[in-house]
Amino acid sequence: MPRCRRRCGTVPCVDELTEQALAHLRRDGRASFSDIARQLGTNRTNIAKRLNPLLTSGDIRVVAAIHPRILGLTVLAHLTLRAEGDLGELADRICELNSPVFVSEIAGNYQLIAELHTASMAELHADVHSIRSLPGVIEVHVMIYERMLKSFFLGEEPQVIDLGLDEADLHLMELLQRDGRMGYAELSEQVGLSISGCRTRLNRLTETGAMQIGLVRRRISIEGELVFGFGFSTVGSYDRLVALIEGEPGLEFMARTVGRFDIVATITFGTLPEFNEFMATVRGFKEVRVAEQWMHAQIRKERYQHSLNRIHGGLTAISESA
Repeated sequence: MPRCRRRCGTVPCVDELTEQALAHLRRDGRASFSDIARQLGTNRTNIAKRLNPLLTSGDIRVVAAIHPRILGLTVLAHLTLRAEGDLGELADRICELNSPVFVSEIAGNYQLIAELHTASMAELHADVHSIRSLPGVIEVHVMIYERMLKSFFLGEEPQVIDLGLDEADLHLMELLQRDGRMGYAELSEQVGLSISGCRTRLNRLTETGAMQIGLVRRRISIEGELVFGFGFSTVGSYDRLVALIEGEPGLEFMARTVGRFDIVATITFGTLPEFNEFMATVRGFKEVRVAEQWMHAQIRKERYQHSLNRIHGGLTAISESA
């Protein structure tokens, strides 16, 4: 019998083969069940009976995410808050701002984590000032994401920022933000391009890093999984550390940052022994001087979709001036 990696409760048990299949979908949300089965040494039916119920129930979704830099959101920041009082109310107030894409209550020396995407340092400054002014906020530490290294919903930095996107590209992106596994025939019908044309454009968007299609979990509650955030300060090369983090099947996010840490990451573990094993390996790396960790106790906001109005507006302006 497969080894169950999750504690039973309100979250369904997920065995090791299912976790491995989910890891493949995180990397490539459009991977066929046959391809996943071949890579895992099993058959398509075995994969389908594990993944289809999760997709049908909405426990997992496959969606496209447009890299924020393509949308003109060039400043990405990580905020750590020390706070007191009603954390739920404070988190709700932060979520009301336009820039936060992730807000979570955490266990540790600090109480809240927020990730902000803004178009400029001036916008970031204004939003950080607004957050510092909220009742209950004691202090705010800010780090800037210098480079995205790995993420199931962002991907690495786009190779080309100015891709010359047109309305067909944007229509494809909008459809795939809702359903990342939509078939080429349906995409073709809705966008008005040939099947091969849709395939070519989709490949161009993903290969340049403008868009990534991957798996996201529904997290009304995070009971049954251990979601840890990490901050690492290093000396010399951190290639071994990055390779270790990339090898974790539960890796959700990793970025190179400017501020308190050099590397920030989010990893989900099925059990505490898995977390302890990871940390034991990290502590053996002499180049890691600080390895701080925090546990996400309640995720208040997790947004993957972005409005494409910024790009639509730019195309309209170009069309009117032509």
